[in-house]
Amino acid sequence: MTRRALPAFALPTVLTLACALALGGCGQDALSAAQLHARASAICRRTAQATDRIPTPSTPDQGGRFLAHGIARLRPAAARLRALKPPHAVRARYERAVQLAGEEIALIDRHRLAIARGEDPIATFRALDAALEPLIAEENAYWRGLDIPACTRR
Repeated sequence: MTRRALPAFALPTVLTLACALALGGCGQDALSAAQLHARASAICRRTAQATDRIPTPSTPDQGGRFLAHGIARLRPAAARLRALKPPHAVRARYERAVQLAGEEIALIDRHRLAIARGEDPIATFRALDAALEPLIAEENAYWRGLDIPACTRR
């Protein structure tokens, strides 16, 4: 069995690939504040546009489907926000804002499951609104503090 040597030009490519696999991307620096603002804002604007297009339920039996459609748009957006690398100076605040967004999605999903189990949709939506209010208020405070108002919830 003969060993074939890698061409000289392949070594840097192999090292870069190995580094990327081992460390999740060597040399990947954090975004600048302006880059973070632009990318997070774009994610949040697209998500808001998508969720705004979800038809409001006209009957209580459509409530679970309404929440499922919202979750289907919010989860990928939260994952994209989580993947951004904020500047070190705002990292903790940014990560907390994204964590709160994840908690919001989990809360919505728990209420969607309650409706699927047969709980009263109207009572479930009231409970969801009450539970979301403080969570959204805290999350919005973080987004405003980060100067990313596009990610604030209504």
